[in-house]
Amino acid sequence: MEVVPSGNFLEEFTIIADRANEEKERFIIQRKNGRNVVLLSMDDFNEMQRRIYEAQRQEG
Repeated sequence: MEVVPSGNFLEEFTIIADRANEEKERFIIQRKNGRNVVLLSMDDFNEMQRRIYEAQRQEG
């Protein structure tokens, strides 16, 4: 997971978004106020959601 300062993220959004989608990279967007966010592809997000759902079903 790569850490990207928010200013760089705004300048390089297309490049970073393409890397997230094409190379399955995940990014932490580092904000000055300390309230960081994570960027990942929709495919990665959906896969995480699917795994959470399946784990919850197995527990129940």
